[in-house]
Amino acid sequence: MERPRQRRGHRACDPCRRKKIKCPGERPVCSYCRRLGQACDYQPTEQDVAQITHNRVVDRRIEAIEGKLDQLLQSLNHSQFKSGSHSTPHISPPTSEVLPEPMEGESFQPAESIQNHTSPESVRSEREPDIWLETGIRYQTWCHNQPLSLFRPENFLTSLESRDPELRLSIQALSSRFPPGTPEHEDKSAMVQECRKIIMLNIASSNVKLSTLQTLCILSLLCFAEGNVMQAGLDIGMAQYFATSLPSDSFLDDPTEHQLCVQNISLLRSMQACISDIPADNMFTSTNRLTGSSRSSNRNLSSSVLDSDFDNGLMRHLALAAETWHMARAYAAYQVGPDEPPPWDPSSDYSLIMLRHMELDVQFPLKYRYARNKFGAVPPDALHEGRDYWAPWLLYQFLYAGIASLVNHPFLLSMRLRNFRHMMPQTFLHQSYDQITRSSAWIIHFLNLIEKQRFQVSDPSITHCVAIVATIHLQHSFVPDDILRAKAQNGYDTCLRFLDRMAKIWPCAAAMALNLRNLQESIAMEPFVADQSNQAGGLHCSWSINADLLWNILIYERAGRHNAAADRTMFGNGVTSKASHHEDDIAEFAMVGSAGMSGHKTVAVEVTAYAPDDDEEECYGVDQTTSAETMESGWDMDDRLRESLGDADAMDQNHLFLQVSDFGKAIDNWFSVDAN
Repeated sequence: MERPRQRRGHRACDPCRRKKIKCPGERPVCSYCRRLGQACDYQPTEQDVAQITHNRVVDRRIEAIEGKLDQLLQSLNHSQFKSGSHSTPHISPPTSEVLPEPMEGESFQPAESIQNHTSPESVRSEREPDIWLETGIRYQTWCHNQPLSLFRPENFLTSLESRDPELRLSIQALSSRFPPGTPEHEDKSAMVQECRKIIMLNIASSNVKLSTLQTLCILSLLCFAEGNVMQAGLDIGMAQYFATSLPSDSFLDDPTEHQLCVQNISLLRSMQACISDIPADNMFTSTNRLTGSSRSSNRNLSSSVLDSDFDNGLMRHLALAAETWHMARAYAAYQVGPDEPPPWDPSSDYSLIMLRHMELDVQFPLKYRYARNKFGAVPPDALHEGRDYWAPWLLYQFLYAGIASLVNHPFLLSMRLRNFRHMMPQTFLHQSYDQITRSSAWIIHFLNLIEKQRFQVSDPSITHCVAIVATIHLQHSFVPDDILRAKAQNGYDTCLRFLDRMAKIWPCAAAMALNLRNLQESIAMEPFVADQSNQAGGLHCSWSINADLLWNILIYERAGRHNAAADRTMFGNGVTSKASHHEDDIAEFAMVGSAGMSGHKTVAVEVTAYAPDDDEEECYGVDQTTSAETMESGWDMDDRLRESLGDADAMDQNHLFLQVSDFGKAIDNWFSVDAN
């Protein structure tokens, strides 16, 4: 009997059924869904369900047969070994007398080799101690204090094999990125997915342990450096939730490691936590709230660090710098409201962050400063052996300089002067320019030292500081002044070389380097226009740049992604974005081709920074589009640039912090007492 035909509605795919349109019915993808590029799914028919059920039954039977065959082979090998030992209790005949002659093209192995070959679990169990020892050594070399410090180093190697499987897998996934890491990308992804499954099972079964929090910290660092920002934020958010849910007088498992884990959760939150999009009219209030919470968390963090066996102070100051770095990241990401006060206002977010920046300078001990830690004079082997000290020391230097570079970035300052209708104070103009030139010069100096010493940086957090400085050098690469332009181009190339080396380890570094190159290619020269305000009556050119890409590079959670786009990978296909003219609104804030803020519309053409000498003119004309002439009145800009952006030979005399010799012998003795 002929089977009844299905109704057309039953033969349609799910998308066509939901839209109530005629479905062509092609399988596995209909032409309508293929044309729209959407997923095409069909509801399973009775035949499909029966076939799936049959396949599952067959798979289970095959697995059962394979298990029985494995048991049979193991029992046969075991019985052969026992019979051989009973028949010849005192004599062990040669292998050739026991085993049959092999046929042509065939080879036999001794019984022990056959047994090992048929039992991969035994081979893996015999090699497992060596594997975990190698993994532990690699982790201690490349990851401890870089920036995570989750374990006590004195017993880490001996305890690694007995730790929980999800923690061991996460350690292996992280350490395999460093020499001589062998697992491929697919293996690392499989390790991460397996860790996440175990963690979710522990959470679902109410079995959260210290290893759960430690694994979440490592996974957060891994995911963020791979561009999975949302997943990284979820991981560290869960770790923070569980850590703060514990009563203040309780801990998980090992008290010391629990304390270290809590401190590292706070560090990761400051370094890479996502900055939420906040409306422009709430921006200033949010910054004040952030500042207050940061101060409170800093006090709690400082006391907890001092009460533990944490590093004798360097990691404590690194945590404080990370808090200020978090504020600077929020400063870069927040949209500016119409009533935003100018940066020099005492209540502005700029002033608050720079105050915290100066507090870092005040609190930083002399024994950790550049004058007492000549990184360039230490032998490369000693640097590698002391990575657990030099890596966080370098991170602090990059964060300290990166905060000043980011907060004083001309693009961000220009955004905050959107509605400013007065003249920019000359003091602020000089101060902001001095901050970015000095800070970027120190970062370039450390990059040159790292390259000279062949010191491989393993901390991905440093890459964003380098990317920020690269955007400043890119802006200065188009100024008319030859000296500044040459130094800026060299600095930009130095930043890209470092990011290219880091790209071999971290995908975020490769994305930053690509985004910077795309930003450079987006720069275009605008038509020449007459400068009516220029006393020389000459012509000058202006430059255009992809301002939206520039802003996204300055935002850490976007800079390490392809095209510096926001991460939406955890959402489904239902996410839609409104059409935005955002780039047109911020294009005017780019200062390409000007030294610092000298090209801003609020900068006075006539600049008189210092009182003129008797034999000089009382007023100096300044061209806003130049660099060495911008703030030249009484201030030799070329000499300042040579000092700030300049030579590595002069760096030993001009340190990042004020040196003892600058204050005289009396204050020298006072600092010496403090250092002791």
